[in-house]
Amino acid sequence: MNDTFLDATRTDPVAPGYSENGVDVDGDGDIESAWYRSGTGSSTTMSPGHMVNAAGAGGSMSLTTYFSPDGSAVTLNNIGDRMTLTWVFTPSGVTTTSTGNQDMRLAIVDSTSRLSTDATPANAVYSGYGIFFNMRAGTLGANNAFRSMEWAVAGGANNLLSTAGAWTQIASAPTVANTTPGFTSGNTYTLTWSITKTALGADIYQSISDSGSLLNGTGLLELSYSDTTPQTLSFDTFALRPQTPELTAAGFDTTLFRVELSSVPEPATGALLGVGIMGLIAARRNRR
Repeated sequence: MNDTFLDATRTDPVAPGYSENGVDVDGDGDIESAWYRSGTGSSTTMSPGHMVNAAGAGGSMSLTTYFSPDGSAVTLNNIGDRMTLTWVFTPSGVTTTSTGNQDMRLAIVDSTSRLSTDATPANAVYSGYGIFFNMRAGTLGANNAFRSMEWAVAGGANNLLSTAGAWTQIASAPTVANTTPGFTSGNTYTLTWSITKTALGADIYQSISDSGSLLNGTGLLELSYSDTTPQTLSFDTFALRPQTPELTAAGFDTTLFRVELSSVPEPATGALLGVGIMGLIAARRNRR
């Protein structure tokens, strides 16, 4: 997946395809996925290279995309397999009155059902990871302002991002304080989120970097966590939910959405290659 919205659309390909899945089917220069929006008063404005989503006053907004076709999630099968998601966005109207309750929420999950029109994701039992953070101008306003989350299995079916209790915290950024410099309207930010299969489970890395080098005083918010009991290593959905524009930002201009899979060969394949090489060496010695 590598979508820069060159064709100024957000609904290609339609269900049940959802994603061009590595192939530029329509020849527009991007490998696309469809995006679905919900929220009273929310809107989307498309132009070549930009998808601008704005929330309605006093209301939440959700954006959901599926980066693989239905029934074929990205799966980390072998130790060393890594999925990396990149979201590049520029916020506008960043709030100065955030409550410090991590009202900007993101998720990478495996979905049991999918949207086919603009709507909020259905209540379901999801599995995967989240980021809850404060999107606030000036300072972040809380010591726990950038948190790594995991779906709370015991909670059963629930909405994806609007109920904080559907998630449990697994890590928080150690360098964040309530006086840490926050977000700036008009600055471009890059979310980088990787999940790597390990012998013990999965390594999670999450960061937001700032083109203006202002965020966190260094231009980087980041955290990492080793999960020894991952719920899943299959993923097909990226979603985000600003609680309200008054608590996060009025709008988000997305200029890149990318999902990459770095795969390690099956161990058996490597063993077979080794056997083959040893055979060639033995044959060469025999000829000598």
